[in-house]
Amino acid sequence: MRIVKPSWVNHDEKPIFSVDIHPTGKRFATGGQGGDSGRVVVWNLNSVLYEEVEIDPNVPKMLCQMDNHLACVNCVRWSNGGRYLASGGDDRLVMVWGLSVVAGAAGKHKAETWRCLNTLRGHAGDVLDLAWSPLDKWLASCSVDNTIIIWNAEKFPEMVSVLNGHTGLVKGVAWDPVGKYLASQSDDKSLRIWKTADWTPETIITEPFEECGGTTHVLRLSWSPDGQYVLSAHAMNGGGPTAQVVEREGWRCDKDFVGHRKAVTCARFNSNIFVKEGKKCCCAAVGSRDRTLSIWLTSLKRPLVVVHEMFSDSLLDLSWSSDGLNLLACSSDGTVVCIQFTNKEIGTPLTIEEKNSFYEKIYGKCLANESGGDLSSNLLVECPEILLAREKQEAKKELPKDESTPKSDKTQLKPVLTPSPTVSRDTPLRPMDRQIETRTSDGKRRITPVFIPLTSVDANESLGSQPATESCFSTSSQSKSRIRVERRDDIVIHPNVSNHATAAKTDTGLDQRLRKRTASALPGPKADELQVKRACAGGTAASNAPSDSVPTLALPAPALGTAGPVVRAAGALRLQVVNKACTTYYGTLSRLELIPNNSASNDPVWETYLGSPVTSLACDARWACVACADGSLHVWTLARADAHRALPPIALSSQAAKLTLSGDTLAVVTTSATLTIWDLANAACVIRPLCFRNLLSPGVTVTSCSLLEDGNPMISISNGKSFIYCKKLCAWVVWSDAGDPVRRAGGGAGPRAPTRAPRPPPAVPTPGRAKALAGAARSWLEAQVCACLHLRLASDYRHWLTALFEHLLHHGTEEQLRNILDDMLGPSHCTSTPKKWQNTILGIKKHDLLEEMLSLLVRQLRWQRLYTEYHDQLVSLTQTSSMVNGH
Repeated sequence: MRIVKPSWVNHDEKPIFSVDIHPTGKRFATGGQGGDSGRVVVWNLNSVLYEEVEIDPNVPKMLCQMDNHLACVNCVRWSNGGRYLASGGDDRLVMVWGLSVVAGAAGKHKAETWRCLNTLRGHAGDVLDLAWSPLDKWLASCSVDNTIIIWNAEKFPEMVSVLNGHTGLVKGVAWDPVGKYLASQSDDKSLRIWKTADWTPETIITEPFEECGGTTHVLRLSWSPDGQYVLSAHAMNGGGPTAQVVEREGWRCDKDFVGHRKAVTCARFNSNIFVKEGKKCCCAAVGSRDRTLSIWLTSLKRPLVVVHEMFSDSLLDLSWSSDGLNLLACSSDGTVVCIQFTNKEIGTPLTIEEKNSFYEKIYGKCLANESGGDLSSNLLVECPEILLAREKQEAKKELPKDESTPKSDKTQLKPVLTPSPTVSRDTPLRPMDRQIETRTSDGKRRITPVFIPLTSVDANESLGSQPATESCFSTSSQSKSRIRVERRDDIVIHPNVSNHATAAKTDTGLDQRLRKRTASALPGPKADELQVKRACAGGTAASNAPSDSVPTLALPAPALGTAGPVVRAAGALRLQVVNKACTTYYGTLSRLELIPNNSASNDPVWETYLGSPVTSLACDARWACVACADGSLHVWTLARADAHRALPPIALSSQAAKLTLSGDTLAVVTTSATLTIWDLANAACVIRPLCFRNLLSPGVTVTSCSLLEDGNPMISISNGKSFIYCKKLCAWVVWSDAGDPVRRAGGGAGPRAPTRAPRPPPAVPTPGRAKALAGAARSWLEAQVCACLHLRLASDYRHWLTALFEHLLHHGTEEQLRNILDDMLGPSHCTSTPKKWQNTILGIKKHDLLEEMLSLLVRQLRWQRLYTEYHDQLVSLTQTSSMVNGH
């Protein structure tokens, strides 16, 4: 670590309230008091870092000095792209500066020319702090007028929003590194988190600041580069000043940086994420009114270093260089200090690719440009042929339709209205230029209303446009209605008496679309019939339910992408799903995009749109599968830079609750508790829709579903139960039940075979209870052996059979052991193999299983005679078999 305090960085012995390093690391800016106005100075950072540059007379130290502010400058901040410099001061103004390419007058203050591009007026008091959004889309400024203004950085001086809510001077603002939130701190002893989606408060934090007394000139807070923490200024804990750490998860306030003797005025996180001793961490600097500076690593409980006696007055601002190794601090005593670190001291920073990968893993997005604007608006026409072609097109639009008509005759032409082919389907079956007038029995007139559809001509008239052939002269007279009234004296309507039947027979002028529908059933199935058909008719629950009951959803419908875009890894690409991506006249569209992982931009190489929100998603390097809220399933085959549909849109029985993709196998669980499995490579259904509604209980969900090696599907439920469907039995086999007392007594360890056999149940003082536990364990193990046998799971059968035999060694009888040993040994009195006994089971030789059992049997001395008996028979059979095979 090296500390440098350049004396030539000053504002003529006036206070310096702010300092900020340019993103390129070549220059830095200071803001504060000037001679008789506010002053902003741009300095050469290399002159501070390197002694040889500092003493070189040909290298200027001060690059530019701007005295345009009418009062003291409280904050200076470079944009993240480094193109602009923003400054705010006591003159209530925010000035945005840009580097001018025009050569300025040579001299002490004009090594570079920075001119004011925009002056932002909107605050009613001193501007104390500024912050650029991560992509330089917005600029936030806070003031003593208790407000925060969000400026449109792409269209200065346009205001996006004015955030009201603080009841005291707002002295600090900071952006979330992923752009979702904005944090602000005020003298009203609160820290507010604002949502950038609608600029409303996300939360208000007051507890760490309730004990704060007095005030500070600024309250510069900072957001950690990983977005997980907000580091505030001027908090209290146990009567001592601290820098409060607010966690993003739940906005908890259970951590803080302690040690300063006076109030913390400024905090600034290093923009890099470091790796030190194999752990990711962030680095933060904290400045206080006690004139000390502390450096912290989030991986350490104590500060990395505390620097004393650098300043004679309070610290007011801090700034890190983009490489994370240089820190600048300024004080109201008018001096600036530079602290240089090494990677050995604070760690190795992550690369841009690693950092973006880290953001994608946590937030599903990176800091690449996501503006999505139309880049063609900034392009220039490069060839004159395009201009000539456009001029010809404009000339054709302006030409009259009939060039042969004399000018005197054109003014007398009446517009001819031709029906548009696009509205032909809405054209009524009867003319729309007449209405039916009837009279009641008491002589009153009644006019039947007529529905008149809106045509393209009417639409143009409603928008104030005129046909091309109309006269351009205006008239004050109202145009007469083209609708004529037809009197029908043959119809007499009696007051307060409905006459629908008569009118239906005689009135042919009433538009059919306005008639009241009769009670007759509409064509097609009813809604309740469809729901009954969609229910699992073959399931136990559906078959037992009453016929007139409407089935409800057995599983909850998932919610995907409600908080923003969802990103999933797809090999060398990443699949991004954006629900409600755009709203059209016909409805809201959802967008799917494929974005390269190694791309610095967020430009997709492929995209497609869906007409319903995506609720479930599963993808890998070869396939992308999505399910929508309308119950549809879509599958694409992914290529290196493209994708095409592997299956047509499939209508599921109900909305998908879970998608599981394993290799080329896709398993879909619907909310109506059905399971369907497809082989995507062959575009075929492997498992037809199976209903498991009878397996569910209220509040449970499906945690996993898969296809086993033998082709049987397996599902696991959140209540600890697992089931495997047996095609041979046409039923779901209970594979595991965490709540089953028999299973718990047997010491079961999970749905699949554990690495070792279950331990026998512990001894209990009551003999009857011990016998019951042993019997329960044997019952459960026998059930597992039987399930494996019918499901044809060879490895699992071998494990559970061995576990059952080991249990019987401790708690079984000799007869139970002989039953198993005899089946494994087979008849030993003859050389021919009987037809009833098979020497293999599920492809495993029974004699191999017998050898494993004998290895367990030999360890129990009380079964030594049993071991000798079966071991001798096995040796005899082995020798006989070898003699027969060898003739």
